[in-house]
Amino acid sequence: MQTLLQQITAIDGVIGCSLYDEQGKIIAAACPLVLDEAQLGTAAGMMVDCLHALQVSQTLAGMELRFAEGRMLIRPLKGAFINVLCSKTVNLSMVNITLNLALRKLEQMLPQPGAASAAVPSAAAAPVAASASGLPLRIAHLQKGDVGSSFDQLGMVAVSQVTAKQLSDFFGKISKKIKISTQEGGGGVYPVMVINDVDMLYDGALVIGPGIERKLKVEEGAQVMVELG
Repeated sequence: MQTLLQQITAIDGVIGCSLYDEQGKIIAAACPLVLDEAQLGTAAGMMVDCLHALQVSQTLAGMELRFAEGRMLIRPLKGAFINVLCSKTVNLSMVNITLNLALRKLEQMLPQPGAASAAVPSAAAAPVAASASGLPLRIAHLQKGDVGSSFDQLGMVAVSQVTAKQLSDFFGKISKKIKISTQEGGGGVYPVMVINDVDMLYDGALVIGPGIERKLKVEEGAQVMVELG
């Protein structure tokens, strides 16, 4: 769920987004550090009150609030709402396309009635401890029909745009090479390229081809530790 919100936030011009239930309780968020959970909860509560006052909470297909320096998009899910805070110059077409893809997946991840409290800790938890020397990623292979794995022939590995942002945020900089360490003690340093992951299949993953897989001796789904090369 957090990865999907980060995919939305990664769009140029999107400042952050939050997901909350019909009572205004925050389920998950990907927002700037200057906005804490209490502030997000206050904003969500006010938005829910506004929707109920307008008597559109059950029939809402979407709403856009415009401000002097930005805009907020509100979209409903089954039993929840999502707010997307954007700059006034954001590419709305790109945001809407990404939202349409993400909303279907988010609805499947929403907690069932009575289980909302169990979902909150995972939404607020940091993916990796700040003191860790590396970022853990799962191994993934390109699905049939995806972009060609020519990067494997060049001895390269790949990450999605969202994963590249996670690496940049974690290490504080970007690098053309990454160091990979396997749980069995193997690994190596490889050039990395960023692929366009429209269907959001590879967020939080290190995409490798058969050549690199043989060198690392890892299978799909295995976890490796990634550092800057």
